[in-house]
Amino acid sequence: MNNDYSLTIKIPSGDEPLIEYGRHFNVQGRIIYKDDLPEDAVLNVSLIDEAGRVIRYARQTRKNNVNVYLSHPQLTCYSEDIDPQRKGIVEFGFPELMVRDLSKPYESLKDATIKCFYSDDEYKAVIVTATDRDHGMVFDDGIGYTDENGCPYEVIPCGNYDITVELETADGRLLAKTGKHIVISHRSTQTIVRFNPSSHKKNMVKWCSEQGFNICEDTLPGYLEPYKGVWYYHMGLLPMYRACDIAFYQDVKVYMFVYLIDPTSTSYETELAYLQTIRAVGDPDRFAAFHYDIGEAILDKCENGTKQGRIMEFEEGEYLYIYRVDIVNDKALENVYDLSGEDVISSMTDTSKLTVPAGSRIAITGVVRPWQLAPSSFELTKENVYVCKDCVNELHYEINDGSTIYTEVRKLMLERFVDAPSSDASSKTIPVENKSKDRCMIGSSVFEFYNIFEIPVSLTGKSIDYTVIACDNSGEKKDAYAKLRVDVT
Repeated sequence: MNNDYSLTIKIPSGDEPLIEYGRHFNVQGRIIYKDDLPEDAVLNVSLIDEAGRVIRYARQTRKNNVNVYLSHPQLTCYSEDIDPQRKGIVEFGFPELMVRDLSKPYESLKDATIKCFYSDDEYKAVIVTATDRDHGMVFDDGIGYTDENGCPYEVIPCGNYDITVELETADGRLLAKTGKHIVISHRSTQTIVRFNPSSHKKNMVKWCSEQGFNICEDTLPGYLEPYKGVWYYHMGLLPMYRACDIAFYQDVKVYMFVYLIDPTSTSYETELAYLQTIRAVGDPDRFAAFHYDIGEAILDKCENGTKQGRIMEFEEGEYLYIYRVDIVNDKALENVYDLSGEDVISSMTDTSKLTVPAGSRIAITGVVRPWQLAPSSFELTKENVYVCKDCVNELHYEINDGSTIYTEVRKLMLERFVDAPSSDASSKTIPVENKSKDRCMIGSSVFEFYNIFEIPVSLTGKSIDYTVIACDNSGEKKDAYAKLRVDVT
């Protein structure tokens, strides 16, 4: 052993990490050195079973190897102006697309034994569990990795394993070695949560910890981290990332926090849609849904000043919950909520007693619990996202002002905005109608709404009753309703 070098394992994280059965996983870590590594050093990453057999390995024989197949049709990355010619990916290291010869990429693209990268400072490798669905994965990963002889891999069984990382010279002299014990198994619980904005992320991390829900923060194979420092959208080989992600949802109870579930998010078009196809959403032993009582992690203009959001589970048989009613100014827009609060005059979170001035505008805001839809309404694509042919898509309001009863149809899909620029933003700055400055949208929410109504002066001294019913493509869901009474002064 050479004392000038040492290795650490950062991913998988933890002392004895659990790797979900049926998914690939990354092995990543640091190379600590006194002298630069030889250009032809050899890095071996091996997975060893309880009998001491090497059942998977990835090997790299060249430092900063540039043979990355950047023209793969499934690769999503930064635009050309941010990363010209995708050179940043090569420098960052993306072993999933490592090949032996760039002039003949498809001759070695599927060879899992070369999916390894190292520089002077770090290394990255992919350990493949199975070649495809026929050999034990839930979804195909878009590549179909094999061993060095082109033979398919059968899924790695549940059990105890050791990861070994070795750094050698080209002539076989050992420079450094390290290892970690892992367990391949199933989790008992899994979550569907989003982590924007930062106030909500803080709540989610705390909630998951208190409930004993494990959050895997390790990068999954196929996912390309924002190596230029700015996150605009998911990057990498996204079909592969989703094929690994869906393994978390096998034979577990899923706890979903219904907040900012964007229609293009993995949470919605892969994870939740998959649960719909196996009828888990309608099974209380497999699925539970939660929400904020006031709709946000924090609100500044409530009845008694600032109020913290409280996490609640949807009650049995409850499918629609009204967060609050906001009195809003002329800047407020239908299904748009600005987290700065500049559109809101005041927020009424006690919905059992609502009083508003005549001539004002109000926003009724709430959330719908996902319910079980027909599994045939979800069609899996080669991108490992589902085409959702049915969804919660509108709200039917019956409005009774004491003399007239009428109906209005409104939509869901609340959009949340923050100040621009902002570290919370997950999209580029965009102009928004009626706003004094540009805003950043942090996402749309399939299951939430912010519906604005005018309160005529003619209704002074009267009460308005609102009955709200949520609908999917089949029409109204009678269990998904709520009632409000608003007194006009």
